[in-house]
Amino acid sequence: MVAASQKERATASPLGLILSKASTIAALVFAAVLLILITEATTSVMKKLIQAYHIKLSYQATLDSQSGLLGRPEEYLNVIFYTPWWLVIPLAALLLLAGVVMARLINANKFSLHGMYRERLIRAYLGASNSDRKENPFTGFDENDNIRMRDLWLQKKFNGKLMPVVNVALNLVSGEKLGWQERKAQSFTVSPLHCGSSAMHPGYRSTTGADGTVYGGPQGISLGSAITISGAAASPNMGYHSSPFVTFILTLLNVRLGAWLGNPGQAGDQTFQLGYPESSVRPIIDEALGLTNDRSPYVYLSDGGHFENLGLYEMVLRRCHFIVVSDAGEDPECSFADLGESVRKIRLDFGIPIEFDQMNIYPRSQIDAAKQHGHNCAIGRIRYSAVDGSTAPDGIIIYIKPACYGDEPRDIYEYFKRSETFPHESTADQFFSESQFESYRMLGAYTMEKLCTDGGGDFQRFTAEILRTHLKVQPPDWLATLIQVSPTEGDAAGPA
Repeated sequence: MVAASQKERATASPLGLILSKASTIAALVFAAVLLILITEATTSVMKKLIQAYHIKLSYQATLDSQSGLLGRPEEYLNVIFYTPWWLVIPLAALLLLAGVVMARLINANKFSLHGMYRERLIRAYLGASNSDRKENPFTGFDENDNIRMRDLWLQKKFNGKLMPVVNVALNLVSGEKLGWQERKAQSFTVSPLHCGSSAMHPGYRSTTGADGTVYGGPQGISLGSAITISGAAASPNMGYHSSPFVTFILTLLNVRLGAWLGNPGQAGDQTFQLGYPESSVRPIIDEALGLTNDRSPYVYLSDGGHFENLGLYEMVLRRCHFIVVSDAGEDPECSFADLGESVRKIRLDFGIPIEFDQMNIYPRSQIDAAKQHGHNCAIGRIRYSAVDGSTAPDGIIIYIKPACYGDEPRDIYEYFKRSETFPHESTADQFFSESQFESYRMLGAYTMEKLCTDGGGDFQRFTAEILRTHLKVQPPDWLATLIQVSPTEGDAAGPA
């Protein structure tokens, strides 16, 4: 168990305190070892050059000179201390030139874990829905699996019905806003119409238009790239999760699931249409040293959860009045951390309060002690009227969270009894077994079947049915007005 909170650290065992600092300790050890290996490699190259061309060392020293520090001959120390500057500078310049040339030739997004992750996600999800696949016999990939974001809104392809808003995080590890020093990121969205962030001025570029004039590449950003960035949890810069040592090490190891794209703001007037940096030198330095910001020609985008994990922030910004949130984050104690983070940022940035009544969603540790039957969802009020005026209608949010109470189908309950943390097992587990995957799938299906009893595709009826059959309460006055039913209409004690 790794100590996470201040209270936990205060009561943790010595081993737990050590483990809580494991990532920082590992990063320091790795940096030291890497420095030693680089020194050893460069020293060996210098030694070979000195021996091959009979180069004279400074101060009349030789490779066999006795070290005044150790009292014995040490070749590597003599190479470090006495190699003439006219040899060191040209070699350093040659290595620097090679690095600059490679930085212009190599796509930083493709030659990293981002490229591999992207191809796998496209194959697993978009490829699975492509009924006319012509896959490569060697790789199993089909270039037509991927879809351009702008195509999702075309009438001829999808009848103009798909409007996904993909949430990602624009990293601001070195941002200048003092109030955002904890966040270290801002919200960024990708949709079939625009890409960008409301926190920038101007903050958006068009996704639709002629090739070469749209955001994220010659033909615009693709759905595959957008969902890959949105799920890029492991990255050198991770919003408020960023750590200086870990950032540096992950950059050196090229562990980058996120992506560098052009800045959609004013600083990206010449770069917003590019799918990757023309030169990776500046972006990689910014990434390694935690200097990412929204003022450079390129911005670093990563998992939307590095800013806000539910996508609620952008929906409230757009004044959506009917919102369904499915919170599948790891939360074994039902602390609702992601929901609390979203509500806090929405109130701070927009001045819009979001209010919930009692939330009877229990963790497994409280199921037996709970006085009321546990629920799988809660209904909240988005008070747009607090900002837009008293005549502005408020919004409804239905918050759904996975939970088990013992009345689920037997296969789900069996796995629930077998796994101590289900349905909140660690997301670090990326290799689900058959029974594990099916238990999660079936729990989701069972939960939604229980909530979607008789909505008929209408959100107001959907909300009313949840109140009647699942929560078994009468709607408060504000909610009854929005869903157009009487506060006393229906039987609150109806069938479950």
